[in-house]
Amino acid sequence: MKMKYLIPALILYFSGLQSFSQEKNSEAGFSFDKIKPIVQIFATAHYDINEQSCGYSFGRAHLGLQYNFDDDWSAKIIIDRGRPTSIGSINIVDSSGQKFIVNATVDEGAYYTMYLKFASLRWNATEKLTLETGALLQNHYITQEKFWGFRYVAQTFQDLYWRLPSSDLGFIAYYSFNKTFAMDLAITNGEGPRIKQDDMGSVKLAAGFDINPSGKLIGRIYYHHKTANTPLGKTEQLFSAFAGWRISPRSRLGVELNGIDNLQNIEGLKSYGYSFYGAVTISPQIQAFGRFDRLLYELPVDEELIGFDNLSAIIAGFSYHAIEWVCCSLNYQGFILDGDDLNHGFNLSFEFKI
Repeated sequence: MKMKYLIPALILYFSGLQSFSQEKNSEAGFSFDKIKPIVQIFATAHYDINEQSCGYSFGRAHLGLQYNFDDDWSAKIIIDRGRPTSIGSINIVDSSGQKFIVNATVDEGAYYTMYLKFASLRWNATEKLTLETGALLQNHYITQEKFWGFRYVAQTFQDLYWRLPSSDLGFIAYYSFNKTFAMDLAITNGEGPRIKQDDMGSVKLAAGFDINPSGKLIGRIYYHHKTANTPLGKTEQLFSAFAGWRISPRSRLGVELNGIDNLQNIEGLKSYGYSFYGAVTISPQIQAFGRFDRLLYELPVDEELIGFDNLSAIIAGFSYHAIEWVCCSLNYQGFILDGDDLNHGFNLSFEFKI
């Protein structure tokens, strides 16, 4: 079929499919009205002050659908833009026999490869209990991320520095005791959605506890226990605590404390740190925000590790909520390794979502 006929044919096909489904499949309960599109795109124009260079990139492109079977059952499928291969720590032995562990991010493949990130089934079993399975959204830093409110500018602490996957394969349960207390329990592969579980696969157990004593205060405590996927690896344990205070309808302050033992299942590698952030609403469409991070490492005595450096970070800027689905931000981001020069630049960040 020639291209000039293909698009009109597709339009007619899907229009007919929708009409047929609404008329003929109503008894089965299927309806296009139950489908919710999911679109989330982050983009950044960056100017590097040190290198005096600029560039443009996409930080995220989520495309998917959610289908609500009824009030209790729903399903979600989302694809994400990303490179297909990533390597974290690498064990190296030099010619003299000395061992090194190098923390490296090595990506291969096309920059804009799309992969299946979420594919989950959700059941609201009762008014208090919700169960979800599949390739699902993990709940380790979502509370902080929502309170921070500027994910398209920068990730929150655990995501930015430790690269913990936001999705994984497994099960999660949410239970709400009342309006003040809620908890979540999860068992997942522990390696993200792109790695198939095998005989050496790790398993991650996680638990979180949310506290919402009032409309102004919010808190969360979280722990995860991730076994190693190699015989020499050690169990990774993460502890985190978050507190957020909505001082007024126009301002908020948040702080999170994070600590992780045997990071990336490397024996004796510890990391911890904190993040302070806040925002002030200047007008209905404009907010000013600021953030300070401190990241620290304790390295094992018997190993030489490269790429695990203490650092401080400053992020500050303004966001403009143009319309309901579009945000943009002019912001400054500076990172300084202990004993090294400041690496910094200005970003023009964008978010589009439905």
